[in-house]
Amino acid sequence: MPNVDAPLVNRPCWFDLSTSDLTAAKALYGELFGWSYLDGGPELGHYTMAFNAAGRATAALAPKMPGQDQMPTVWTVYWGTADISASVERIVAHGGSMMVPPMHIPGNGHMAIAIDPDGAVFGLWQADPFGGAQVEGEHGAMCWSEVNCRDGATNAAFYAAVFDLDVHMMDMPGVVYRTLHPTSGGEAVCGVLQMDAQWEGIPPHWMPYFAVADLERADTVWAKHGGKQVAGPIASPYGRIMVVQDPQGAFLSYMAS
Repeated sequence: MPNVDAPLVNRPCWFDLSTSDLTAAKALYGELFGWSYLDGGPELGHYTMAFNAAGRATAALAPKMPGQDQMPTVWTVYWGTADISASVERIVAHGGSMMVPPMHIPGNGHMAIAIDPDGAVFGLWQADPFGGAQVEGEHGAMCWSEVNCRDGATNAAFYAAVFDLDVHMMDMPGVVYRTLHPTSGGEAVCGVLQMDAQWEGIPPHWMPYFAVADLERADTVWAKHGGKQVAGPIASPYGRIMVVQDPQGAFLSYMAS
């Protein structure tokens, strides 16, 4: 897929990891995805940008802030918005809530953290000037995301209303899966997976997907660093998928076409 040279709006635009061990996370994901890093320093809480071999921003890793030791280790999926205040109003109006209100990140943009009606946490990002991921669909870059939830119909309608999208139902035997598309037409921007009895005890959540060039090599690197394989390889029309958990507890998926 092409490089991303303009902010992504009304769709997922960025992934970042909040981790209890930044050093270990950098070693794992650096070898897995071929990333290099730029640490933002203490003034930005050591928020660490990750770049591919071409110098394109792909994601970020950050240590948990003081007092957040008991918070889960997670990847957060951020939605791009042209007006973060208007998006917050829509989120609340359509049954969501705010965990972190909009804040300015000097020299980069504005962010917020929200909760959808089913309980899944997601982020908002307004570029100023940083737009988010600068490449998609290549090794080490974001390639998909989906929200796993108990009430797929309600949650799909929520995201469609907040971000001006259309809901499509996919024909997937044994799985209730919806995709969200621009109202003007075009490819899906994300998925909405209906959780069933097999997901008992797992709370609703967003799942980030990264592309890898070689699934078997990725599995080897993952195991080398102590990561857990949760499910897979899962065959899909778009490639083989592995659902994994890193040693600090964060879940993600990687896939190879």
